[in-house]
Amino acid sequence: MKIYISVDMEGIAGLVRWDDVMPRGIDFAANRLSMTEDANAAIDGAFAAGALEVVVEENHGAEDLCVLDMNRIDPRCEVIRGAGRPGATTMAGLDASCSAIFLVGHHASGGTFPGIMAHTISYGGFREVRLGGKRIGEADFFAIRGGELGVPVALCSGDQMLAQQVSELSPAAETVVVKEALGNQSGRCIPPSRARGMIRAGAVRAIDRLKRREVLPSADRSGPYDFEVALRNPIGEAMRSNLDALSEYTIVDDQTVAVSAPEIELGFRRVAYLGYADRPGVTRY
Repeated sequence: MKIYISVDMEGIAGLVRWDDVMPRGIDFAANRLSMTEDANAAIDGAFAAGALEVVVEENHGAEDLCVLDMNRIDPRCEVIRGAGRPGATTMAGLDASCSAIFLVGHHASGGTFPGIMAHTISYGGFREVRLGGKRIGEADFFAIRGGELGVPVALCSGDQMLAQQVSELSPAAETVVVKEALGNQSGRCIPPSRARGMIRAGAVRAIDRLKRREVLPSADRSGPYDFEVALRNPIGEAMRSNLDALSEYTIVDDQTVAVSAPEIELGFRRVAYLGYADRPGVTRY
């Protein structure tokens, strides 16, 4: 049994502010260790429940997606990190050989309130991302890609808003709530040492459910995927010029762009491109 773990930072136990997850923050070094230890809790639970292999993929968009402390990560796993990965960048290690997806330290979708640091792909660039008219988050991309591959989302850890959204995607998934969102940068937090025991126990339960075939891959969506991205700022001259050069994008209004893709990995890349499409002459994604 091979478990795929995507680890992000906004949903890590005890973290509530943007300064907690960015290198400028006074606690960033300590918070990197917290991210690593939350991942370790899921890794340890997975192996305790019978996993034979665990692949961890970094999904936090700071420091070129190299935030985990490699000297502290559980030595039984392997880690995918760094920018420029193939496919959807943060799903390079997810393939049909995986038995389940664990989302550790993840967050709710952009536009969610309360929801600690809630965003979808780009907080600074996007107000929200919609698929087929419905607001989605990063967890949706993992669930859909897992569905394409026959791999279910079996565990998530983060705040209660993430747990609610993952339960809608995968009703049998284990949801570990390590903090209660009170706003977008505030929460009632469980101390990390206790939260990690909860994550480990959740990982064990998730694999037990997987063995009993209670948790199943998402099967309610298939391509083509039609996205709308609501931007935080009006489309500027550079972005408009770039999008006019790319036939797959349609400018809906001065703060909304539509884009389609035949499969979800390409959809992720096309949506993510809009986070940096305001750079003059940048038309590659």
